[in-house]
Amino acid sequence: MHQSELDFTNNLRQASPYIAKHRNKTIVIYLPGDLIFNSDALQQLAKDIVLLNNLGLKVVLTLGASFQINQAFEALNIPWQTQNDTRITTLEHLEVFQKTIGIVRAQVEAAFSKASAEQNIHLTIVSGNWVIAQPKGIINGIDFQHTGILRKINNQAIESTLNAGQVALLTPLAYSLTGEVFNLNTLEQAFAIATKLDADKLLIFTDQATLKDLPQALSRKDVKNHLESSQNNSQKRLLKLATEANEHIRRIHLMSQDNPSAMLLELFSRDGHGTLIYNDRYHDLRPAQSDDVAGIINLITPLEQEGILTKRSRETLELEIHNFLVIEIDQKIIGCAALYPIDNQNAELACLAVDKAYQGLALGEELLNAIQKKALDRNVSTLYLLTTHTHHWFIEHGFIESTPSQLPESRQSFYNNQRQSKVLLKKL
Repeated sequence: MHQSELDFTNNLRQASPYIAKHRNKTIVIYLPGDLIFNSDALQQLAKDIVLLNNLGLKVVLTLGASFQINQAFEALNIPWQTQNDTRITTLEHLEVFQKTIGIVRAQVEAAFSKASAEQNIHLTIVSGNWVIAQPKGIINGIDFQHTGILRKINNQAIESTLNAGQVALLTPLAYSLTGEVFNLNTLEQAFAIATKLDADKLLIFTDQATLKDLPQALSRKDVKNHLESSQNNSQKRLLKLATEANEHIRRIHLMSQDNPSAMLLELFSRDGHGTLIYNDRYHDLRPAQSDDVAGIINLITPLEQEGILTKRSRETLELEIHNFLVIEIDQKIIGCAALYPIDNQNAELACLAVDKAYQGLALGEELLNAIQKKALDRNVSTLYLLTTHTHHWFIEHGFIESTPSQLPESRQSFYNNQRQSKVLLKKL
């Protein structure tokens, strides 16, 4: 088998559980005008969204068009103003908005028609007056005129479209109950739609500057910390929206608009290709089960080879699996620790390990806390451990140095003088 064939089969195997997991789930995708302007990127994205629809995902698209509208204004020598990063939309601007957004929508629909034909799938894109708008109004003496905000979303109509196997499309234009036309901020609209539809995911394409210095994954608490420290205005606006909406949207994915294929990596690979903002628990810490043995072996074998951990055979792990806790992300074991009872009052912490790819996320501390809680639940008063490399970390977490002679007698005979492990203990 050629390497390309091996890569394909391995990637398909890795994607398989995600395909099952995402089927019949609703996702909202925000496409900025800059991405749509790049015809090659738009065509690639259209192919990927046709694929998502074919895999059973329900897709809502919200289109941005700021880039194209700015170009149109510049070509016509029409000035415009912004206030607090929001465009003031005059009556004169509306005609340009309607024409430009009509062109953008036509480009998107054309890209999807081509992508559908190439995959021999008839996919329909549907849009409608699903969003009721109202004026943004006069704020601090500034009249925003035809710049609007969301008033109401007809989520039942959108859901009917999705249940029919169609892609729902929303643009920056929305209408009031009196028939007026308003320009909406489509990024804000994407968050509102995802919230109203109780979407499983909101996927946002944005520029590299907005993504700068963001880690691979952020909890709600992390988002608030970044929001307080960030000096990047576009990043702060995005994180503020995420903070306000994240309790309603399980996962928000931030991806570079320079790489439209990042969406498939975010959805169907373990580590993705962007920044994940999660509301639900990103990882699962739980008691180990017998079918976790292979995952634990994969995790600890490199550490055993480096001499950091004592070697354990598969048979030993199978017999002692009830002593272990594991951390799992998307069916991969990325952390483990074990609690071995010594007697009624003493126990040993052993085999604490975290995958290198996930270090720096306080997972080791989470495992340690869970082991200590487990020990306390068993009325253990003293926790012992042996380590050759990480004694400073354990000292920072409340352990003190001891000696082999202070180990309980039943453990002293097992002390390996060749390893010269440091003995640490902690009173619970």
